[in-house]
Amino acid sequence: MNGYRIGIVGCGGIAHRHIAGYRKVAHDLGEVVAGCDIDKEQLNGYCDQYDIPNRFTNAADMIASGEVDVISLLTPPAVRHDVIFPAIEKGIHLLVEKPFGETLCDAVSFVEAAEKAGVTLAVNHQLGFMEDIVAMRDIINSGDIGDIRYISHDELKNRTRVRGWRSLEQRLEISIFSIHLIDRIRTLAGSPPQNVSAVTRHWNPDVKGETFTSLTVQFENGIVGTMVSNWHGLTLSECRLRVDATKGSVLSVKKVVLDDTATLHIHPLNGKKETREFHREGAFTHAMGESMNHLMDSARRGTEPMHSGRGNLYTMQIVDAAYLSAQRGGQMVEVAEIK
Repeated sequence: MNGYRIGIVGCGGIAHRHIAGYRKVAHDLGEVVAGCDIDKEQLNGYCDQYDIPNRFTNAADMIASGEVDVISLLTPPAVRHDVIFPAIEKGIHLLVEKPFGETLCDAVSFVEAAEKAGVTLAVNHQLGFMEDIVAMRDIINSGDIGDIRYISHDELKNRTRVRGWRSLEQRLEISIFSIHLIDRIRTLAGSPPQNVSAVTRHWNPDVKGETFTSLTVQFENGIVGTMVSNWHGLTLSECRLRVDATKGSVLSVKKVVLDDTATLHIHPLNGKKETREFHREGAFTHAMGESMNHLMDSARRGTEPMHSGRGNLYTMQIVDAAYLSAQRGGQMVEVAEIK
C-alpha cells in the first residue's frame, strides 16, 4: 500500500470514531492495518468489523512487527510509557489521546524522546479541528478584531452518568474533558501560561474525581482566559467560546462542544456584524480524521503539527497547576512551580 500504515492501540468505544474519521478524511495519507487490545474478544470484534488484517494482544508485539508506521494510542492515561518509548525507538510516529500523560513530567519525557529520535508526536485534541474554531482562528489571524485580551470557554451539560475506567479516575473532569477547552484557550492565546487558579467540586458520589471546574489562567502576553465546565447542568446544555479583542469580539455558541451545529457571531468594532452557521454531519468524527491527517502530513513534510506534543506541554502545565490550585483551595499557582 501507499502511505502510512496505522496501528490502533486500544479498540474500545472511541476507536470506532477514530477509524471512521481516518477513513473519511485521512485515507489519502494512510490506512489502518493493525489493531491491538488486551481483550481478545474486543480486538477480534473490532478488527472483524473494519477488516483489519493484523491483530495483537500487546503493544510490544505490534511495535516489533514492522507492520505499522504510525500508532494511534487510545488507552487510558496510565498506559503511555510502555507504548510511547518503544514506538519512538522504532521510529514510529504517534497520535496520543488526551491527556498526553498522567503528569507534566511524563509528557516532557515523551516529547524529549520523540524530538531526539526525529519522530512526529501529536496529541489528539481533535476539537481544535472543528469548523467553528478553525474559522475563529482565521478571523483572529486576519487581525480584523485586533489583539486578544480575554478568552472565555464554558460548557454546561448533564454528564452525571460516568462509566468504565473514567469512574475510577482521581483526576477526572479537567484531565478527561475540559483539557480540550483548556487546549483551545491556550492555542488561541498563543503564549505560554504564567499562572493558574482553579476551584473544583466532587458532586457525583459514584465517581472518584471532580465533576465541576472553574479556572482562570493568565498568559505571559497578558491575555486572560477563563473556563467553567459543569457536568451537572441537568436540563439546559450550552457551550460558548468567546474572544474579546481590541477591535471587536467573536463568539461561538453550540449546545455541546461535540455538536454538528455551531453559530459564530463576529462583531468587529467598526465593521459589519456577521453571523455564520456551521453544520457538518458527524463533525466530531470528521475532526478525528483531521487530527490524524494533520499528523501524517506533518510527518511527511517534516514539520511540527499544530497539535504537537511540544505545544501540548503548555496545556499540561495548566492542567497540573489547576489541580494544585484546587488542592490549595483555589490559590493562584505560578506555572514555574510545576515540574
